[in-house]
Amino acid sequence: MDHWIRHPSEPKELILVWQAPSSVEDRLRWAVGRVKAAPSGFVFDYLEEEEFRALNEGRNPQELQAAGYAGYPAFDVKKRSADGFRDRVIEALLRRLPPSTRSDFGDFLAYFRIPSDTKLSPLGLLAATEARLPGDGFSFIDPLDPMISTVDVVLEIAGFRHHAPHASPIALGAQVTLSAETFNTHDPHAVAMSIGGAKVGYVNRLQAPSVRKWLEIRSVNGWISRLNGRPDAPRAFAFVEVRPQRSSVAA
Repeated sequence: MDHWIRHPSEPKELILVWQAPSSVEDRLRWAVGRVKAAPSGFVFDYLEEEEFRALNEGRNPQELQAAGYAGYPAFDVKKRSADGFRDRVIEALLRRLPPSTRSDFGDFLAYFRIPSDTKLSPLGLLAATEARLPGDGFSFIDPLDPMISTVDVVLEIAGFRHHAPHASPIALGAQVTLSAETFNTHDPHAVAMSIGGAKVGYVNRLQAPSVRKWLEIRSVNGWISRLNGRPDAPRAFAFVEVRPQRSSVAA
């Protein structure tokens, strides 16, 4: 397999998500905040209740707190100003990644299928890596640009641990088919991911609306790029290549 992110996503904003420890039965990845690029730098803010419910399947903040959530350590909600947090926001978030001066930084990028000579903005780097740290449950989701014509992204296959036991053994490089699941009453934007006709999971619900649009107006292809996790909680990631439809190119 020789799939590399040659056309990275460069988002204007990212969604901060949090997942409870593995000891908690509810494994929802909660959307809790946004970081945005602004003319004066970067701004982080927690989601207001209406948007919180919209991005979290109608659930409320009280349920999140009951799962053990206490906010992102660098952004104390008690110190939040009316326009969010603006002081050294991106510096705080980039501490989740190894410094680019490290001798093995190229290996770090390669793990995420990013060529070492790729120039990424701070948000682009956080988007491509999700900036996960072991133990704290936080990571970043790129909501993706539904109208972009050319982009390469690596997407985690949501729900893989539930579908994997029923699928045939999966190999790196296996072709992944993405399809709109129009009959899904739970999520009107659902995009299923399948291998050889067998469903192996879904596109993350926070990215599904954009991917659903891609399926309508772009050529979208996917391949398994990474398999990891634990035996009781396997994880899989698909390299997804988005290109203009051939008819669009000819026009």
